[in-house]
Amino acid sequence: MLDTWKGLEVMSSGVEPRRVRANRGSVEEIRSITPAELVALRKRQGDKVVVVDVRNSPKPLLRSTLPDAQVLSVEELEVRWRQLPQDATIVVYCWDEWSTLSARAAHLLTLRGLKAIELSGGIKRWRALGMDETPVASTVERSRYH
Repeated sequence: MLDTWKGLEVMSSGVEPRRVRANRGSVEEIRSITPAELVALRKRQGDKVVVVDVRNSPKPLLRSTLPDAQVLSVEELEVRWRQLPQDATIVVYCWDEWSTLSARAAHLLTLRGLKAIELSGGIKRWRALGMDETPVASTVERSRYH
């Protein structure tokens, strides 16, 4: 599957690593991390890991996110990326392995000099593993970036 958005082509086959090509330029791989690797990374690095939910549903319709995730659409990231900690690892996720939102977000953040990684399989894989989630209302209320 090929998805084009603002000159960015995301090649998505449902397998890792995903690849992007900006404005018909060179192809770049998007770094990814599994849910278990994310949990271990957060234990090791704590606040130096920021998780961002980039799903495209209106915030009132999102029922839950990963624990302590920030809710920012790709469009919001385009404008507000400077508000993210520049020295942190930013882990972005969307719906599942077929959605291209997190690949777009990771590419955007990488171009701006941030260390960005895509959560492999998105929230669908996280849920399939039975991992903890946080209701969106409480996440949005305590968001540091809103």
